[in-house]
Amino acid sequence: MCKAGAMSMLVLASLLSTAAGAQTLPGPATCTGLVGLQVDTGVVTASERFAKGASIAPSTSGGAGSLFGGDATVTATANLCRVKLQLKPTASSLINVEVWLPETWNGKMFGYGGGGLSGGLGQSATLMNTSAGKGYASATSDLGHTASTTAEWAGGQPEKIIDWGHRAGHLSAVTSKQVMNAYYQAPVQRAYFQGCSGGGREALMSVSRYPGDYDGVIAGAPAMDWGELMSQHVWTAQIRESAPNLANKFSAITAAVKKACDKNDGVQDGILENPQKCTFDPVVMKCSLFDTNSCLNNAEIAAMRKLYEGPKLTNGELLIPGLAKGSEGGWLMAYILNYLGGGPEYYKWMVYNNSGWTPSNFYLDTDVAQSRARVEPISDSGDPNISAFIQRGGKLIMWHGWADQMIPSANSVRYYEKAQALLGSTLSNSARLFMVPGAQHCQAGFDMVPHLEKWVEQGQAPTQVINTTQALFSTTTHPLCPWPQVAAYNGSGSTTSAASYTCREQP
Repeated sequence: MCKAGAMSMLVLASLLSTAAGAQTLPGPATCTGLVGLQVDTGVVTASERFAKGASIAPSTSGGAGSLFGGDATVTATANLCRVKLQLKPTASSLINVEVWLPETWNGKMFGYGGGGLSGGLGQSATLMNTSAGKGYASATSDLGHTASTTAEWAGGQPEKIIDWGHRAGHLSAVTSKQVMNAYYQAPVQRAYFQGCSGGGREALMSVSRYPGDYDGVIAGAPAMDWGELMSQHVWTAQIRESAPNLANKFSAITAAVKKACDKNDGVQDGILENPQKCTFDPVVMKCSLFDTNSCLNNAEIAAMRKLYEGPKLTNGELLIPGLAKGSEGGWLMAYILNYLGGGPEYYKWMVYNNSGWTPSNFYLDTDVAQSRARVEPISDSGDPNISAFIQRGGKLIMWHGWADQMIPSANSVRYYEKAQALLGSTLSNSARLFMVPGAQHCQAGFDMVPHLEKWVEQGQAPTQVINTTQALFSTTTHPLCPWPQVAAYNGSGSTTSAASYTCREQP
């Protein structure tokens, strides 16, 4: 006990003297000794030390990570301790949390969110491993299940839906900090979180519902209005039935959109700087004689107009914005996933717990009403009132690819503008949105972490972020601007260099 107490004093003194500087802390014996540690609603069930250069296989498979190849074995970037926790906040709950603890710690932590419905722990392994090499402790959760494409685990399980919706993410933050405190014998100095898609939903959930969990948050392509998004997916599946050959024409539609609107930003590079300024109407592609894949029939014109606008209730309410013009090249994947999973799984298991439910049973007004009553108060994180997070000094960076084929990019703009209307012009002192021209779902050629850290720790808000796109024989850099600014070409210089652009308010 005396030895442990002396170590505690040494570690604390080191933290105080070096601030955010890294320090070498307890090693293998302490890692093994974490097993059995009691944390809020659970316990540490396993811990294992990995030397730098060792192979680390995913501890559990399943979830969106297995679906998109995220369950890869990684090579340890540092000497680290991998800790596994099981949490049981209710009798029917089983939440798995994983914490990675580098022996040389910078006093900070990162929480990572998973994509889709999450599930499994492997999809964050690459990010956690990279973080360990930079001195960050990190944590992730399976949100209380290990499924990948199905939501059957939620059928008749209201507590599991709560775990997935928000409780697991919050408990992951709380318990991982407890583990870090026990291992390092010192408190976390700064806590950060980042996630994209479903992980972006988790990010905004922490900001709105649990504002004390993190000091800074990065929310990429957030699926924040989950119920509305799933309703749009089912609605899209119905549109697919009304225009069965439309998917074969997406490439031609993309080309027509770019021909009509690419010049709007002053640079013809195949990318729309702001698709909301594009006035393309699919009627210009109407077939004159034969119905080919380079033209649209009347049903397809109507379908495209609906997809651009988004689903509307009979009272005129726009449920969620439509997909952006210029994103059509990626719609084939969305068409397939919307039809097979996503929305149908949500309604089948979370809303109705009815294995026989199909998109043919879907009626927008009545089913959205049930979604809003039964699930959305638990799952959705699109509340623009983030005043509690701001008041405690929290900083939020949102980003979204304009060409996102899965989650409407305009929904992030709508969220930010709602927050601005509610909280005023000072919102940009604490929260900023960066739209990414040409980027599809969760595509990022940038690292928001240094920008977030400078904002939280030094008070320097990001005024632009450089996005880098690699082609086979070329590299393009382009500035991302805080909304509502866009990158305007200066009129001279290479159009593939960020130095040739300036962030300006759009006309």
